Amino acid sequence: MTEEAQQKIRNLIEMVMGYVVEPQPLSVPAVPETLDALVEQLNSSLTLNGTDNVPSQEQQEQHDEENWDGEAFGVRLAGLGKLLSNDVTKATLACKPPAETKTVIGMVDALGETCFRLAGFVDSIPVKIAGQTYKREIQTLANDIFLATAGLMNEFLDNKIERVAQIQQRKLSTQGAVHGLSKGTKDEVSSSESGSSKNDGYLVKTGIVWEACEIFEQASRSNRQAVAKKWGDMMLTMEDAIAEVKEMIESNDDRKDRNIENDEDEDDSGNESDDSWNGDEKMTEEEKQLSIRANTLLKLTRLLFKKLQQRCLDTQPSFTVATSSSSSDSTIATASVATPSTNALKPSDLARMWDQLYDRTGGIVALADEIATSLYSPQDQSAITALLQELNRKNHDCILVGRLFVRGQAEHEKWLDMCEAQAKKILDTLH
Repeated sequence: MTEEAQQKIRNLIEMVMGYVVEPQPLSVPAVPETLDALVEQLNSSLTLNGTDNVPSQEQQEQHDEENWDGEAFGVRLAGLGKLLSNDVTKATLACKPPAETKTVIGMVDALGETCFRLAGFVDSIPVKIAGQTYKREIQTLANDIFLATAGLMNEFLDNKIERVAQIQQRKLSTQGAVHGLSKGTKDEVSSSESGSSKNDGYLVKTGIVWEACEIFEQASRSNRQAVAKKWGDMMLTMEDAIAEVKEMIESNDDRKDRNIENDEDEDDSGNESDDSWNGDEKMTEEEKQLSIRANTLLKLTRLLFKKLQQRCLDTQPSFTVATSSSSSDSTIATASVATPSTNALKPSDLARMWDQLYDRTGGIVALADEIATSLYSPQDQSAITALLQELNRKNHDCILVGRLFVRGQAEHEKWLDMCEAQAKKILDTLH
């Protein structure tokens, strides 16, 4: 391949790597203490900062609110993913030996144009209306495509860009660990990375780009769907924490039974039993009771998660987009999002609520895992009690957001009341 073609590929790689952005962490306000305070917080967050050009900004926000269509946006994104996959295939065919300079430049230019369009389209997502969780998902998937494309094109350079090769190697290693790749597959990847089989290298990396584009087609079409995907992962982590504590309690009883049997047989065998080398220390009765109460609160938290999933995520709330003629008094405080209402929430209101819900539940899942780990004997009972109290506070914060979704629906409001009452009853037994 000529130096001119090599430079064209190098420029493409640098350009594509420039499109990789670090998804911003969720930015949600601090948790208020009451539902009314949360309503006021969400309402006030709609107010634009500053006074310059406020009318034009409000008009633009209103225009975006009325015209944002996540479903249509997702279809166009999927289309760009397919186009990029096709362009990558053409570029690969053009660059493999023997490569003609004119053909390589033409195909690389076309690929660069598609990457440019995709980057601009992702950047155009109106985060206030589409939601932060949704935009982070799309950015992450787009990053995978850009990194995979850069990694593929890097294979055709005589002097590879080391930074791209290192990033690609780390990503492949991570994927191997997560997906449990077989040793043979890992060896194949390692071989392609080292350049021992150049054909295998670009073929493997072409497949990686195709896979990234296929996953891109399955992207969420709304903030609700983006949060729902994360919810499934959080539920699995919660189930693991509960199962760990349950197994801990049951195995403690088993060890007690084994000790009794060993004591009875000790005179015959002449051997003393020692469990300490093959497991954790036995719980005292007090530690066991604390573990049982902790698991009861974890199970209640799991029920809360399921309830919030059903009421806030599984069903798309009914809402109408507010127009410029709508009353200024149409606020979150008067809206019922589960049934049609003349004062229903705007898409931006719902997107913000889903971000709030995800942000708060994420803290609960991490805490549940910490609680499970803390219950191994010997326990620090004061520290465990503090963790359980913190879990209850985080559950309350999460329930506040859930109440926004079920406001005015007596059955579901009553369930949340009972959930908080039951949690208080569990905590009262710790004193």
